[in-house]
Amino acid sequence: MRHFPLVVFTAFFFLSIGIAAAQSPPLLCVANMESGPGGGTTAQEQLLKFLDKGKNKSVTQQLPINAAEPAPALEEAKTAHCDYLITTKQTESHQENSLMTGSFGNTSTPTFFVATAYKLTKISDGSDVLSGTLKASDHGSEQDAVGITMHKIADKVADAIKKASH
Repeated sequence: MRHFPLVVFTAFFFLSIGIAAAQSPPLLCVANMESGPGGGTTAQEQLLKFLDKGKNKSVTQQLPINAAEPAPALEEAKTAHCDYLITTKQTESHQENSLMTGSFGNTSTPTFFVATAYKLTKISDGSDVLSGTLKASDHGSEQDAVGITMHKIADKVADAIKKASH
């Protein structure tokens, strides 16, 4: 009977550690973008930034990884003990010039078009949680258009992980 408070305290301590561990957000590995001048680490940095902002903040902990292609990225994510992996690939990139008439005459303005494919994989069983392709255009640069797709992908990934966690 004299050890009862110690037993209760120990049980409570381990229970609270278990609850805290269960409430920690899942670890999401973010691969480099496969191909394209707007891709690589710049696209990865943009995706990480958008995953850490607004409604997406605290849904996951993110870890950038070096691999870009899906198979090596999956192996690197397993080694890093991630719960999920997001891979992206620029599947389309082109530019069109538009003729705009203004007070200074005619001006040719470029519009950059990109399409970015993405896939969210659950590491434990290798299943696809979410995949698709998003398109965007921008008058500034191809990199800005890629940034628009990264923002959309971040929102979709955060929503999918929220649903999978509940």
